[in-house]
Amino acid sequence: MSYEIPKGVFKISGTTEEYFALQDYEGRRVYLTQEINSLEYEESSNEHLSHVGHIVKFIFDCNREDAGRPVEERKPIKIYINSPGGDITEGFSLVSAIAVSKTPVYTINIGQWSSMSFYIGISGHKRYSLPNMTFLLHDGSTGAMGSTSKVQDRIDFDKRFEREVIKRHVLEHSKMTDREYDAYSRVELYMLPSDALKYGFIDEIVTDLDTVL
Repeated sequence: MSYEIPKGVFKISGTTEEYFALQDYEGRRVYLTQEINSLEYEESSNEHLSHVGHIVKFIFDCNREDAGRPVEERKPIKIYINSPGGDITEGFSLVSAIAVSKTPVYTINIGQWSSMSFYIGISGHKRYSLPNMTFLLHDGSTGAMGSTSKVQDRIDFDKRFEREVIKRHVLEHSKMTDREYDAYSRVELYMLPSDALKYGFIDEIVTDLDTVL
């Protein structure tokens, strides 16, 4: 599987060139180490996919390459995450891609899983954290604008999305109870790896780097 940096994109400081330089597609190792934005808010306007979109495409491509191969014989995809979060629609495109991927996807906390990146991190078929990393679960924020009725429509939808998608996602990928979720999602629940392990948000705290290489 071969990937190239798109021609004409030569910006520095967290942009597409730097993003592609981080990736190891042949080794099926990719890095999500920036804020999660939709394409219109990313600096690389020459791109057709956001940074998250590239990871989604990579998951699709690996599944296409692995078609017909038993799951246990497929080489896992490893996503190393250090992100403050960001756009929830963009982020859940990656959550959904991981959910339907037959090729195993492992997620590794190498800094922080906060807000939207927390939801991505807990999606992994296996979830790891380096020692002393941080986790943040909260209810996020809304950017609704417009008339009162339009803002109310958006608030109503956001509440439904939180209840039917986010809450279900968290409960399905953890040991957290319904009551605990309702209490913690409305505050800033910061966690260390030991807390994340207790709640079942990760499967292992890494003590040997070879585990996640």
